[in-house]
Amino acid sequence: MIRFFIIAGAGLALAGCSSAGLDRFGGRAGSLTPAPTAPVQSQSLTPLNPASNVAGNVQQNGGQPINNALGAEAGLQDQFTPNQQVATLNAPSNARSLSRTDLLGAWTLASGAEQCKLNVNLTSWSGGYRASTRGCQSSELQRVNAWNLNGNQVLLLAEDGSTMAQLYSSSAGRFDGQIQTDGRAVSFFR
Repeated sequence: MIRFFIIAGAGLALAGCSSAGLDRFGGRAGSLTPAPTAPVQSQSLTPLNPASNVAGNVQQNGGQPINNALGAEAGLQDQFTPNQQVATLNAPSNARSLSRTDLLGAWTLASGAEQCKLNVNLTSWSGGYRASTRGCQSSELQRVNAWNLNGNQVLLLAEDGSTMAQLYSSSAGRFDGQIQTDGRAVSFFR
């Protein structure tokens, strides 16, 4: 019983120290300085033109695309003109035949300088199977909600079932194509 009173008394004494603004060593706890509230300065950026950058990079590398997100655009540059409304993407001659299990899992989704995550599974969804994106900045990539196969073509679909992007696989673990609304190059890989 005496132990209980000793422990309770010690607890009350410690609680009193912390409410009095004392640190654990008995000294006065210093106050925090507020964060600066200076206004944020901003300026407009010049728009990126990925097509011109890609063409320059391909020429500098002897015709070989750079191994990054823009490399996908360099490989697809002959197939379509960026920013052109395109109804369907013609299958490249080296397009691989696919099965649904080739697409399952987590992927890195890239369009221009943007990279985010794409998750693909076999849960039935409107117009195909469930897909989701995470960390995407562009509204087109954020809207990807489903996927489906159309022969050897992969379709990324929006929540309303409309086609967001069309892609083909030319090598294992990589799919390249274009965004339906504006013809920008898009790829996913792991």
